[in-house]
Amino acid sequence: MTHPKNNPIALFFLLCLFALSAAAQEGVKIWAGHSYRTNITKEWRVRAGQLYLFDDRMDLTSMQNSARIEYRFNRNFSVGLGYIRSSDPADPDQAARNRIDPRVRYRFKVGDLRVSNQLRTEWHFPSRSKFEYRLRYSLGLSAGDFGLPLGITPFMTNELHYYLNGRPLNYRDSDGDIIVSQSPNGLHAHRIRVGVRFKPFKRANLSLSFMRQTEFNIGSRFREINVVDPRDGDILRAFNNFSVVSFSFSYRFKI
Repeated sequence: MTHPKNNPIALFFLLCLFALSAAAQEGVKIWAGHSYRTNITKEWRVRAGQLYLFDDRMDLTSMQNSARIEYRFNRNFSVGLGYIRSSDPADPDQAARNRIDPRVRYRFKVGDLRVSNQLRTEWHFPSRSKFEYRLRYSLGLSAGDFGLPLGITPFMTNELHYYLNGRPLNYRDSDGDIIVSQSPNGLHAHRIRVGVRFKPFKRANLSLSFMRQTEFNIGSRFREINVVDPRDGDILRAFNNFSVVSFSFSYRFKI
């Protein structure tokens, strides 16, 4: 019998079980999505999809519709422009949230390891309390073909989020007097995702992954979130830490 440390797939599932057990105390959200793309020309491609977000009680809390156009300079370097519209199906009167996100991606191979670097610049309107603009840098790693059924391959992504232009936050001294009022700009979030991809049939991909988001403060205390108000002890802009199990299906139409 193969020892788990010599089998990357077995090791991945052990890591997932550990992560799930660690997050079980706070509940795990479920995200399920589907997307479709096609190549217009050799360089241009378009993609559209939907993502359904469920909380830990399996209530549908949000639905995201997305569209994106990409231009490939070569097989390793591409740029794209996307639009995402989020709404709450349970509250049709609630204003939808919109997001525009230009992105650039560069990827390369090191032996059987595929490395992907991606930078996204998001504009959220209406703005969120913590940010109006968000910079997202991700480093993705995926392994080569192990010769497993359905072409199963593991992957991992690390992502950092930089918040910009959130609503001003009052930073106070111990007596409750305002020292400065400003947006909590800064590096405030990290996401790690581990998962597996496989091909159920030609031009289709399925993925199953586990993701953990952790928010934090780095740098000046006058750019922090999760700030305690000395007047009443309330926490302002509390950390939003959560775990997600994701299911995703994608299909490529051939024109």
